[in-house]
Amino acid sequence: MSYLKLALLVLVFAATIYLIRGNRAIGSKLSAYQQENRKSFKEIAAQMHRSEDALQLLNLLALPDLRENKNWKYVLSFTSFPARFASLPELILSITNQTLPPKEIHLNIAKSEISQLPQSVRNHLEVAGIKIFEVSDIGPGKKLIPTLNRTDFPVIVIDDDLIIDPDLTLKIMIQHNLYPNSVIASRAHHVTIEKNGNIQTFAQWEKQWSQSNGPEAEMFATSGAGTLFTKELLHPEALDEDLYAELSFHTDDLWWYFQARRIGVNVRRVPGVRPLNFIPDTQEQGLWRTGNQERNETNLIRLLDKFGKPF
Repeated sequence: MSYLKLALLVLVFAATIYLIRGNRAIGSKLSAYQQENRKSFKEIAAQMHRSEDALQLLNLLALPDLRENKNWKYVLSFTSFPARFASLPELILSITNQTLPPKEIHLNIAKSEISQLPQSVRNHLEVAGIKIFEVSDIGPGKKLIPTLNRTDFPVIVIDDDLIIDPDLTLKIMIQHNLYPNSVIASRAHHVTIEKNGNIQTFAQWEKQWSQSNGPEAEMFATSGAGTLFTKELLHPEALDEDLYAELSFHTDDLWWYFQARRIGVNVRRVPGVRPLNFIPDTQEQGLWRTGNQERNETNLIRLLDKFGKPF
């Protein structure tokens, strides 16, 4: 029995147990709500989404062709910067302990910052088999652009401030094999429009969307929690570092979205709900706290002016 088959069987068994318990929990909460008439349905809805997450693994039993005849190789890629170098060892275990291991793990660090990587941290990374690359300083865009330029494998990107679940990349690759012509996102927003058809401001988009899974043109991947791209899913200009720096520096998710939509590619969301599990003491220097609220609005206007409406 192959490693992949064994991993899938273990996950399916775990999903079955979870689904049984989850459905019992939903029934109990509904009964309690009916009796007390004061419980919120939000918790029940969250449990139902988690059950949906388990169901997608159970569905694999009916897809032998998916398990046997698809390519499961991928590259895991991320970037970091000096304020977070010390926390990288906490990330290593979660990315090297994936149920479906990556072919390679790439860490892209700006040439101007590589000298600040402590030798002790570098040792941790190298022992774990993580390849370190010196790249141009293009902000968060460097977690994907340099990697796509050096590989033809699908690339799953993550952020350096998150602990990721051990089955995350397996779930993403399952969706990639089911929807090979879509960007696959663990988490997503939903782009909203005015009555006149214009795109609303970024602040008005529906955040952390879970009402549908797509693929949809309005689905907007938030890449840090785990998102899969290939060269074929993006316009060739997506890998133009100068153009990216000019139009969307610091707002890489907007860049990927427009470059996918330019060639008609949609986003597929991995079914289920995945809360973010941040590494402690990593959020003070995050992009959202250092200006991205304003940059998203400014760069959205730039991208709309340059490329037009995405749908």
